[in-house]
Order: sequence, then structure tokens, then C-alpha cells
Amino acid sequence: MSENRLYSVAAIAKLLDMPESTLHYWKNRFDAVLPSVGRGRSKRFRPEAVEVFQAIGRLLGQGLSAADVRAELMRQFPVNATHEPTSGTAVSAVAAHHSAATTVAAGEAAFSGGEPAVMAMAAGIGTEIARSIMAQFQRHFPPVQPALPEETVEGLREQLGAMRDENAAMAEKMRLLEAELVRLRKDRRELENYLVDKINALRRADETS
Repeated sequence: MSENRLYSVAAIAKLLDMPESTLHYWKNRFDAVLPSVGRGRSKRFRPEAVEVFQAIGRLLGQGLSAADVRAELMRQFPVNATHEPTSGTAVSAVAAHHSAATTVAAGEAAFSGGEPAVMAMAAGIGTEIARSIMAQFQRHFPPVQPALPEETVEGLREQLGAMRDENAAMAEKMRLLEAELVRLRKDRRELENYLVDKINALRRADETS
């Protein structure tokens, strides 16, 4: 493995024996502190990015939020802009080579612990995802308002009781009006029958006279 080459996310995931999807997630959240070259699909990471990825996993494993992790990374690692590497003096090349070798070695040593380190990182990822879900939930579902004062609740109960009494009284009035309407219709029919009988009786009297 060349210490001076640039690495893709897939290559770093293989180097650290971690899921590539996890590193993509970290890359999107903490891109500003990851030393890289290029943009978009052509973006590649410098060897020292291994140490940054390792620090991200360690900090998330400690339960820090994304904002706290980002602040800690900014403190521990200088912000590395995405510029193409330029040639320098022999001393600079040796220093860069030594820094890259030290960083990669530190990353390999950090992940050589096996399952405990991986489990710590997995716990950190779970915590971060849970925080993200909770933030989205709170945006869509605001917190429940506090309970109303007892005086207000009692007043509302009294108003509700009064409205129920008024509705009951109106229902009784409607029942009486319907009964009266039925009685009037019955009286009208009886009156019509009486008048018809009278008219028929008068006609029969005229016919016999």
C-alpha cells in the first residue's frame, strides 16, 4: 500500500474493515474536516483522513452529537481545503511521507481492537441516527401544550352543561310542536269530512224536494 496515494471511500472502508455506507454517512456529515482532493465522484481522500474517520467513530461512540463531534474535530484537526497537492522541497516531501505513514499506522492500530471498537462505533452511529429522527419528529409534531388551569376547565364544563340543557329544552319544544302539528292535521281532516257530509246532505234534500 502506497503511503502517498489518494483513497476512495471504498478503499478506506476496506482498510478500516468497516461498512462503506457508514463512511459515506460520516463523509456527508463531516466533509469540512476530512482532508480530500477533488469534488463529486472524483473526490479522493488523503491518507491522513484515516485518522479523522477513526476519530469520528470514537467520538460518536462516546455519545456526542454531530455538532459536538464536528467542533471537536475542528479543534483536533486543521481544516484541509480541497486543493490539488503541489510539489515542494525534499524536506516537505519527507515530512508529508512521515505524517501519512504515522496517520495510517494509527488508523490501523485503532481498528485492530476488533469487535469492541466496531461495537462502540456502531453505538455511536445508532445514537446519531436516533438524534436525527427525534429532531425530525419534533419539527413535524410540536410538543403537547401544558394542561389548562382548573378554573378554565371548570368554566368550560359549566358552559358544556348549559348547552346540553338548552339542547334538551329545544328537543322538548320540537316534540310538542310536532304533536301539535299532528293534532291540527287530524282536526283539519275531521272538519273536511264534516263539511263534505253537510254538503252531501243538502244536495240530497234538494233532490227530494
